[in-house]
Amino acid sequence: MKQKMAVVNVEKTSPHTADVEEALTLTGFGKYNFGLLLVCSWTLQAMGMDLFGTSFVVAAAVCDLELNMQQRALLTAMPLVGVVAGAQLWGYVSDTKGRRLTLVLSMSVGFVFAALSSFAPDWRTMALLKFLSSTFTSASNSAAYTLLGESCSAHARGRSMLLCNCSLMCSQAVVAVLAYPILPLDFTYWIDFLGINYRPWRLLALVMAIPCAATACLLQLFHESPKFLATQGKYKEALSVLKNIYACNTGKSGDNYPITKLLEEDEKTTIVQGSFLKSLWHQTVPLFQFPLLKKTLMLFYLVIIVYMTGSGFILWLPFIMNNLFSVLESGAGQGMNLCTIIRYSTEDQYVAAENGTVITEMCDDTIQETTLLSAMTYGALASSSNLVLSLTCGSRKRMAMMGILASSAAAAILINLVAIPIAGGIFFFFFLLCALTMGILSVYFVELYPTSLRGMASCLSVMLGRSSAFLGVNAIGYLISVNCEVTFYMWSLLLLSAIVIAWFLPKDATEEK
Repeated sequence: MKQKMAVVNVEKTSPHTADVEEALTLTGFGKYNFGLLLVCSWTLQAMGMDLFGTSFVVAAAVCDLELNMQQRALLTAMPLVGVVAGAQLWGYVSDTKGRRLTLVLSMSVGFVFAALSSFAPDWRTMALLKFLSSTFTSASNSAAYTLLGESCSAHARGRSMLLCNCSLMCSQAVVAVLAYPILPLDFTYWIDFLGINYRPWRLLALVMAIPCAATACLLQLFHESPKFLATQGKYKEALSVLKNIYACNTGKSGDNYPITKLLEEDEKTTIVQGSFLKSLWHQTVPLFQFPLLKKTLMLFYLVIIVYMTGSGFILWLPFIMNNLFSVLESGAGQGMNLCTIIRYSTEDQYVAAENGTVITEMCDDTIQETTLLSAMTYGALASSSNLVLSLTCGSRKRMAMMGILASSAAAAILINLVAIPIAGGIFFFFFLLCALTMGILSVYFVELYPTSLRGMASCLSVMLGRSSAFLGVNAIGYLISVNCEVTFYMWSLLLLSAIVIAWFLPKDATEEK
């Protein structure tokens, strides 16, 4: 009897059996994880270029497409509508079909529509194509983070995901780097069957699409998330993936991997019989039920504020910086704050004809070289800040989020109070840095939700965030023209309210100690 009991005890504590989290820890952190980190980062950057790079293309296409201010704002914000349209669908696909499959499919099709947008004959066609491309590429906003987070140990997860966010932060700067040599080119090719002049801004739109295809190809070198495979009941496949990760990270044979069997997951993906909409509903409802309801409401509120600010205002960065440097180049701007400069620049849009009686609107599609340089500077600032954040706040996410939001709120107030043009531009950069908290929010969406719901939770957050950004982009254009100073004061109050909500997020382990 004693001998039998001893055998049972050995089976229960066998070192060759572990759950997926323990098994991931034993794979280590090496070449595979670094490679996946780079590819997921490039995937996010490709998506960011598709979303935020449009602002540079539109600024250079304003004359060719005969855009007024309202059409310019709508075309710039159209990719955000695509994100909203596709987010829930991609969340469902990610949670039921796989993270890697979602990324490969979405980035491949997204490339096709993004490339076609460079041949658009009018702004409506371009808006439609940008809507379609962003509908597909937006899948990476959740699937890339989820694939990366579920393919590394819990110890390295938060830091890896924050590092991944660096590439998204600098996506607009990368577009500025590409635009710097392309937009000044002086060429025009007439394409008769489309009825368009192919000019440098169209080439920039085509070049921006290439990373989507490149990342879709590179993802073929990596495996599906072992965590996802386990929740699907595919334990043999999950173990095989873990062995391959172990072999790549350590340089040893996969046969040396100490785990030979995975314990069954407490949660499994439930297959709902019936229509697609019924299955989609079943995947969504648990997020708004106890015990996840409180977490969902807090995180979604933070998503609204952060995306309205970070994504909303960053699409106006080329416009605001172009106005700032145009005024400074003309020799004006002394003693003006940023809002005064914007008013001064936008009021000077009309010029009298030679007879002095006819007023005609000037069409200027020139992007100042300093505007491109400022976008690169902001990208470098945001990326380096995000890098420091990822290396220092892995165990202090909540406090880091509140600190960033407080800094952004202070910068919004200083934009109005400091009547020095260059200082206004600098404070605007720091105001935009609230976007750094997007990466922290992504970590929360992976840590606070079960595996079977992470993709849907992340995609719904993206859908909510981008719809908030779309409203923000259009509201910002109107509010700045009506009362610019009040706009920034109002946004500082919104950021302060986000700090209050962030205080009630679950405390990190370091804070609890």
